[in-house]
Amino acid sequence: MTTYYNKFEIETAMKVFVDDYLKDCVKCEELPEDFIDLIKYNFLAKYVSFNKEEKTIEIGIEDTNTNDSHYPVIQIFSFPIEKSNKWLDDSFKYENDDFVFYGKLLNRKKYNCRDAEVVVL
Repeated sequence: MTTYYNKFEIETAMKVFVDDYLKDCVKCEELPEDFIDLIKYNFLAKYVSFNKEEKTIEIGIEDTNTNDSHYPVIQIFSFPIEKSNKWLDDSFKYENDDFVFYGKLLNRKKYNCRDAEVVVL
């Protein structure tokens, strides 16, 4: 199956889905798998978790500036879930390959399809 999206359609749909993901986080006290994939992609994160007590999303990003260890050094960033989640909005990328990835996430949500090809117009 191949799906066709234009960039505006993807941007608009992702804003709606992100709001849904955030509401699900608060309601279910866990992160949906697709939301984890989105955050990992946008932040190049090694891990993502939901802190139930503080209602925050914690993101672990490898610190590539540290050469002291043979093991990766992970920096942890914590972002609160609020009405305005600018930290997440600012993380979106706007290259064609990025839109293809977001289109695949849309396919998962809209059509429950994980392996469809996405063409961005």
